[in-house]
Amino acid sequence: MAAASRTRTVGLLKVAGVQVDVDFSWLVIFALILWSLSAGYFPGAYPGHRQFAYWVGGFAATVMLFGSVLIHELSHAVVGNLKGEKIDRITLFIFGGIAHLTGEVRNANDEILIAGAGPLTSLALALFFWLIYKSLAVVSAASLWTAVFRYLGFINLALAVFNLLPGFPLDGGRLFRAMLWKRSGDMDQATARAVEWGTALAWGMMALGGLEIFSGALIGGIWLIFIGLFLRSAAISGYQGTIIGHLLQRIRVGDIMTRDPVTVSPDTPVVDAVERYFLKYGYGGFPVVADGRAIGALSLSQVRNCSPEDRAHKKVADIMRALDPAIEINPQVSALHAVSKMNEADSGRLVVVDNGKLVGLITRSGIMRFMQIRAELEAKTETK
Repeated sequence: MAAASRTRTVGLLKVAGVQVDVDFSWLVIFALILWSLSAGYFPGAYPGHRQFAYWVGGFAATVMLFGSVLIHELSHAVVGNLKGEKIDRITLFIFGGIAHLTGEVRNANDEILIAGAGPLTSLALALFFWLIYKSLAVVSAASLWTAVFRYLGFINLALAVFNLLPGFPLDGGRLFRAMLWKRSGDMDQATARAVEWGTALAWGMMALGGLEIFSGALIGGIWLIFIGLFLRSAAISGYQGTIIGHLLQRIRVGDIMTRDPVTVSPDTPVVDAVERYFLKYGYGGFPVVADGRAIGALSLSQVRNCSPEDRAHKKVADIMRALDPAIEINPQVSALHAVSKMNEADSGRLVVVDNGKLVGLITRSGIMRFMQIRAELEAKTETK
């Protein structure tokens, strides 16, 4: 799947400049797959081995399945970065993974290449594991290890087929959107159509899951319902994200920033900053200004990381984040670029500077508040 808050994830590793995070839900599915393979599938399908051997084989198969999903998502990232779309983070979660684009794909051809890379990679992995399975079978290798690679070949084929279903935000749904987009030239309309297909697919999976439960396949039915619920939620949030992204692309930072923000001096003791700024104004951070020029930013998290004992003798300059291109932005760029920059800098606010002069502050909460007010105003207009 191509495109969890980061507080629900843990950093795993970095591959070719792409940060790989694991959602906590993946730990649950990892344990479930390990248990189902080691205690259920392998002993039932390939009896006669010691229990320890089943757990070793199950662990190996689970890790390689994890690796297969990671390679699938990395293929999206590699192709996206080659096309200049910038994918710098991947999150693995309970039903697969997401490659996070810093913005929307710029054209339909790029969307086709990026979305198509995942299923093609899964098909290649399916062939790779199937060839290993056939090779082991020829040399009469232990049947349990042939079973491991046979399973991996099948599961990668299943991943490819599932991801090719034409429902957004699956890869197949993105390919479907790209074809509609290419034909009509309207990405919003194409996204809406692909989301309709994705929603219909989700309801179909939930209905099929209900039928399986009534026919006695309780576990399989529950999984189908969960996957259907996830796809429906992902389709709706994906459409909302696309619409919001397009709106923010048309709005300048200067249009929604906080002008003449409250600033703090670098010489202010941290304890005074707490009393006179954070508790007084209730903001999550402030630009730091010296001699009329912005030199940094002070956030609540930085104060929180400073012990109460240190706050009495340390100054703002000692704990602030010095101003650098990561947390500085020009008022003429789009608000969407500001959101992307906040994500990259892992910061909830950016200092808005024009020709070296502080002109404002833009925050994630401020952008959300702007979008909420706009949505409420549009809703009022539609009801009249």
